[in-house]
Amino acid sequence: MLGQALCGFEENAYKAMSETWHPIPVTCLMEGVSFVSKPEFNAVIPSLAYFLDRNEFAKQDLAGVFSNVVTVFSLKYLVNRQRPDGPCPRWNSSFPSGHTTFSFTQAFIAAHHYPRFKVPLFTYAAVAGLSRIYLKKHYPSDVIAGALLGILTGYLTVELID
Repeated sequence: MLGQALCGFEENAYKAMSETWHPIPVTCLMEGVSFVSKPEFNAVIPSLAYFLDRNEFAKQDLAGVFSNVVTVFSLKYLVNRQRPDGPCPRWNSSFPSGHTTFSFTQAFIAAHHYPRFKVPLFTYAAVAGLSRIYLKKHYPSDVIAGALLGILTGYLTVELID
């Protein structure tokens, strides 16, 4: 019973976010955020931090990126959930959202070092997650799981590498 209710909620939430409201400026914003939040780009921030002599932040951020690569791609391979927009390779399946996981991990680590930027960092991470639903790449549960995994990875990285 609860499972059916959750599936119904997820289906309705997905349809509401991905199919009902698509003005051009919002679509452009979501596509831009989705592009910039690609997991492949996550090495840029720790590299820049090392260049700017922010070594502790760079070390933690790089550890977070590495942890996410191992965790996200292992989960994607094990769970193998099809994406809403169609078939994809097993290593790139829907669950969890890599964009969201990486964004929340970096937001957590950066907010630890620069607390005054906490709100914009987590807002950006949330928009990155929402963009994945809006662009029909993920279901809401993929994004929620990615956000929780990202926060957990960020927390553990900060606690273990300090």
